Amino acid sequence: MRIGTFTIGALAVAACNAAAADVVVLSAGAVKAAFEDARARWEKSGGVAVKASFAPAGELRKRLAAGEQADILIIPVENFAALERDRVIVAGSRHDLGAVGMSAAVRKGAPLPDISTVDALRRTLLQAKSVTYMDPDVGTSGRHFDATVLPKLGIRDAVRAKTIFGKGGSVAGKVADGEVEIGFQNTTELMVVPGATVVGPLPEELQMRTVYSGAVMTSARNPAGARALLDYLASPEGRHAFLDRGFTAP
Repeated sequence: MRIGTFTIGALAVAACNAAAADVVVLSAGAVKAAFEDARARWEKSGGVAVKASFAPAGELRKRLAAGEQADILIIPVENFAALERDRVIVAGSRHDLGAVGMSAAVRKGAPLPDISTVDALRRTLLQAKSVTYMDPDVGTSGRHFDATVLPKLGIRDAVRAKTIFGKGGSVAGKVADGEVEIGFQNTTELMVVPGATVVGPLPEELQMRTVYSGAVMTSARNPAGARALLDYLASPEGRHAFLDRGFTAP
């Protein structure tokens, strides 16, 4: 299959010839479903095997500071300037993979609250018995919701008093099992949780669209394989997996 000036076969051969070692990936959790789809297509086409682990961006930063090594790092794009400065990633190796906004989710079968406007979202949050979003110290979406959305709504203290923070994975799990009434996170992380229904996106005035990007790490043991995989992820075929999973083009 042809992908612009590339072919899947050519990319796979390049990776295989580069090194026999697996490509090791550290990735933010928001891209997990899309990445796993793309990874399956890549490996099926003959690409080097991939070993990936997923965690919130804040946890990844801590792991990197502790010296964890990998071939590819996938994380929100705003982190890359510091990562290049600190020589954690190879300058010029970044590929933007997809962008995603924030949404709300409730338990499957529950009435869908109105979050379509700023005033409607404020009312919904005040009326909710319990709320969840990612711990601001751990997740990019949680930091935005806690430091930007709630202060703009003027109800940060009131909402925080009934919030159970998510620590990892998708906060929609707490919603699906009935522990929490409504949750807020990146759309791609909410939509893959059985038992949860995505209500819709935050109002545009409060929205945050996060671009997730990948780059080769300076600690890479298989840098050529890493570059080949990133080329594939950013190709039309690779990006199709991201678009299918709720991302938009970066």
